[in-house]
Amino acid sequence: MSGWKHAGSTTERGYGAAWQKLRERILKRDNYLCQPCLAATPSRVTVARQVDHKKPKAKGGDDSEDNLQAICDPCHLAKSAEDRGHSAPRPKGCDLSGWPTDDGHGWNKGGRP
Repeated sequence: MSGWKHAGSTTERGYGAAWQKLRERILKRDNYLCQPCLAATPSRVTVARQVDHKKPKAKGGDDSEDNLQAICDPCHLAKSAEDRGHSAPRPKGCDLSGWPTDDGHGWNKGGRP
């Protein structure tokens, strides 16, 4: 069993007003950019809308700022699935690295990294 718990409201799960303030601080610290995308490909700039626990709380992680990172929705979905022991979902129309498979897509202009 992974220890993953998703029952109850956001406040009941520990994501109330204090979390919202911390979340905003982390997003600002990371310039609203997805840290896993930047780590994988420094030229890849992706807007982050989520804040993620690098080490999940269910596995002993905490809310310390050094355990938090700004993260985009696709990376967050993939990491959350992996944290639960599942294979990472791949967005439709994207290759394994997350780049659109359509060479005419705006993200592909100028070539992939």
